[in-house]
Amino acid sequence: MFRRPILTALLLIVFTFSGYPQGKRTIYDQLLKVQDGTAYYHVPVGLCEDYPEETTTMKLIRDDMEFLKKSGVNLLRISFGWDAIEEEKGKFNWLFWDDFVKMAVDEYGITLVPYVCYMPKWNSTGAQDTMFFWNYPPKDYEEFGVFMKELVNRYKSWIKSWELWNEPDISIYWQGTPEQFARMVKIGSKAVRQADPKAIIVLGGLAVRPEFFRQLFRDYGISPYVDVVNMHNYYETWSNNPIERLPDYVNEISEIVMRYGNKQSLWMAEVGYSTWRMKPNKVSNDYNPYYDYEHTARYQAIELFKTLALALSSGKLAAICWYEVKDLPPTENVIGDNNNRNLGVAYYDHSPKPATKALSFFNTLFSEKNKPLDRAVEVRKSVGSESYVTTFQDEDGDVTVVGWLKTNLPGERRDTTGMAKDTREEKIDLTIPLSLSGEATLYTETGEPRKYTNLQRKDGALVLNGVTLKGGEIFILKIKK
Repeated sequence: MFRRPILTALLLIVFTFSGYPQGKRTIYDQLLKVQDGTAYYHVPVGLCEDYPEETTTMKLIRDDMEFLKKSGVNLLRISFGWDAIEEEKGKFNWLFWDDFVKMAVDEYGITLVPYVCYMPKWNSTGAQDTMFFWNYPPKDYEEFGVFMKELVNRYKSWIKSWELWNEPDISIYWQGTPEQFARMVKIGSKAVRQADPKAIIVLGGLAVRPEFFRQLFRDYGISPYVDVVNMHNYYETWSNNPIERLPDYVNEISEIVMRYGNKQSLWMAEVGYSTWRMKPNKVSNDYNPYYDYEHTARYQAIELFKTLALALSSGKLAAICWYEVKDLPPTENVIGDNNNRNLGVAYYDHSPKPATKALSFFNTLFSEKNKPLDRAVEVRKSVGSESYVTTFQDEDGDVTVVGWLKTNLPGERRDTTGMAKDTREEKIDLTIPLSLSGEATLYTETGEPRKYTNLQRKDGALVLNGVTLKGGEIFILKIKK
């Protein structure tokens, strides 16, 4: 979501690429799958992380890798900073990245999905802007192609996915026009294809404005140059949109690709929710909380599970990455507010927040191929209900139900202190038109189980009467076939 410079001053350790690890290509192929919600599919869920030069050490990176290993995460989105690698034209500094790539892929089996961003000062049309020269269009567009060819040739044995830029629809990352951005992406794409014809090319992740992508596809012919369209989401942190609108957002991007594209795969490779408030009644300039539990560490775990379930329920994403591994130290400079320092599923010292367990549990619960079942499930609720329910079926026939009461209802809340107590409780009924005879287990957001018996089987369907949903909590039910 925000720029953080990469490390440039570590000791160089020379190594020889030994060829791409066997079986890894299959993982990248999985990320290219186009989804329509009708087929069973496993959506990998990973994490994001950046490495600023002020605070990063090889020990910190290894601690990150160990954290990923313990959490069962093997997909990681990172950033390559052009401005730091080629600070002077034609002089490339690979000191950090040689070590990092080798450690992540060879030692820990991580699939890397990097984005490449940040204009070097020598090629920036805004070179006079000492603070933000890196987000201006280039003086020479062809230089982006030169850099991408160097980068891909160096790491193509290990990395098969290259995202070209980051959040170009907001000025903090791109101060040019959509047309200028399309021109640069086309040059970068051609360079990647020349260096590695089998590589996946990802369009720089969208921050907030779908119209920007519409212009790229409709007006500037970007479709032949990209294989994946990536979108980001920070609803209820840097957006007043309720998190329940996330599937609509995915559908809007999907419609753009369907109309103007060529069946590109869709990712949400940056999505998050912070554990910080600017004030009791203010999270950011875009979002004001209502309940006292919002943006706490405990509720981040619930929001993570809700967000991932909603993303999965769209039936259209081939990959999801949560931002980010760990919080930032208070002394680290960031663009924007302190939400940027508090997005991790772990604290800065790698001690886990509840969201760590929630992420691991989500990946365990949805480890098999699955598909959304919402269209087939009947949900009965009272008029004015604030409930939300989404349902999935595994390839082996098991069903998972996830439900909650909406936290963010714009225009319908009166308390402005941000510290309201949530005493809501609703009962809803569900009919799942499947003959399920196995046991049912109710889980918390972090995976603590207990047996669930409030269900009936009749006429080849499973009926759940009086399902209780409580404010600030989540209902997660797994029913065996």
